[in-house]
Amino acid sequence: MVNPYTKHRIRKITRRFGLRPLRSSTVASFYRENAIIHVQTESGTYAMKPFFRNTLLRTSTIHQMKFTAAYVELLMNSGFSYMPKWLTARSGRLWTMHRGLPFYMTEWINGRSLETSGDFEELGRALATLHTTSSSLLDTKEPFTNKQIELWKMQDRLFRRRMASAIRTHGQNRKWYKKYGKYCKRLTDRTWAHLKSPEIEDLLKKEEDHPALIHNDITSPNVIISETGQLFIIDWDRVKVGSIYADLAKALMNTTQFNPDFILALLKGYEERRPLDETERKLISALYRLPREAWHATRFPHQSRSLEMLDIFEQTWHPRLKAMDFLDEWTKSIPKEN
Repeated sequence: MVNPYTKHRIRKITRRFGLRPLRSSTVASFYRENAIIHVQTESGTYAMKPFFRNTLLRTSTIHQMKFTAAYVELLMNSGFSYMPKWLTARSGRLWTMHRGLPFYMTEWINGRSLETSGDFEELGRALATLHTTSSSLLDTKEPFTNKQIELWKMQDRLFRRRMASAIRTHGQNRKWYKKYGKYCKRLTDRTWAHLKSPEIEDLLKKEEDHPALIHNDITSPNVIISETGQLFIIDWDRVKVGSIYADLAKALMNTTQFNPDFILALLKGYEERRPLDETERKLISALYRLPREAWHATRFPHQSRSLEMLDIFEQTWHPRLKAMDFLDEWTKSIPKEN
């Protein structure tokens, strides 16, 4: 693919943030070849990032960029320290438009990925800080987790229809569906049944009065331990007011490699700053069971990334089940002081 970010284009965008670039290069992400532009200047090194809209939302790219920038500014003003510094453009905004696409710039963080239990504890503290800090700054009422659950139920229904069709017609991934499809259905049915319990329904009703910001894309590549030992969460394009329980369950699935030690460490760090009661623990454990990778692969069956996700799902099947059992036990071991 041709690199769309010429030196002239990078220089023009960077100067809008008051910087003069010396050298630049593009960096790939899991989903995009030219996801980030690494820019070196006389005053430091920065990440310049094009903002792409969330296609699941019906709002425009600019509308989504405005909300993202507003939430980031709220966190910056509140002293949230787990996020790279965003630069302000000469326009006074945290972003600028170029050729119909929003761009923003943050400081570049050099460092390593999550490696130790201590790293995962700090990630738990970072998530809890995000959820609790923002909850005191927002004024809105929505069924946050229920909205996410409805979206997941739609994906589950699509998964079941396409799985049945693939098995019946010898379609793509038929072998995978025949082997793992029934297990995915059982896990999902178990989650939907648990979510109907009166205590969880009551929890989700009360949640409407306690809005919080969520990162919405906590994955291993989006967490960096800097050279000074500080943990940073990057890529805040999907930040929104949403379900802290979904955010935490997804973070556990996407970062801990199904390792019970890492799972426990992340939860320990989280509960240091935001203790979870028994019902909250049961909700997180139930959401963790959902086979979201399989749903994604079903939505985009011809993407190479989807095939990789199904392969990873198969390779991690047994540790995945053990991690689910571990979380089930965790729900029963709540400390008395909580």
